Amino acid sequence: VYRFARYQINKRHSKNRFLKNTMTTCTKSSDHKQQCAPCHSLDQSSLLSTEQMAEELKNLPLWAQQQHGIFKISRKFTAKNFQAALDCINQVGVIAEREGHHPDLHLTSYRDVEIVLFTHKLGGVTLNDFAIARVIDLEVKISYSPKWLRENPEADSTALK
Repeated sequence: VYRFARYQINKRHSKNRFLKNTMTTCTKSSDHKQQCAPCHSLDQSSLLSTEQMAEELKNLPLWAQQQHGIFKISRKFTAKNFQAALDCINQVGVIAEREGHHPDLHLTSYRDVEIVLFTHKLGGVTLNDFAIARVIDLEVKISYSPKWLRENPEADSTALK
C-alpha cells in the first residue's frame, strides 16, 4: 500500500477551484501496476489555465511557469556543491515515490539543479503538481551556494541550517 497526499479539487463555480487537503490510499491493481486513483481519474478538464497557474504560483515564490511545448512549473537553484545537489535530488526522489507523482530532475554544471513538475499523463499542469511543489518546499532542506542564497533570499526558508 502506498500513501498519496492528495489535494482534492472542489468546484464552487465552473472556473473557481480551491484545495482541500485529504488523504487517500494507492494500491497495486491485480496486474501489479500501481494505480493512484487521483492521477488515474484526471482528464483534460483537470489542466490549469495560464491564469490559474499564475494564481497558484503566487503562493510558491521559488517556482516559475515555463512552456516548452507544454506548460510546466519549475524550480532552479545552485547547490553548495555536487553532494548537496545529489542530496536534494535524492530527497525529492523519496517524496516522489511516496506521493506517486514524479518530477523531471536535472543536474547540470555539477551543482545546478532544476525540478520540473507537470502531469505527464495529461501533458500539462494540474493542482497535483502544485501540491507536490508545496510538499517539496516544506520537506526538502537544501545546502545552497552561499552566493546564490544571498541573491535569492526568498529561498532562506528552504535552506539547510
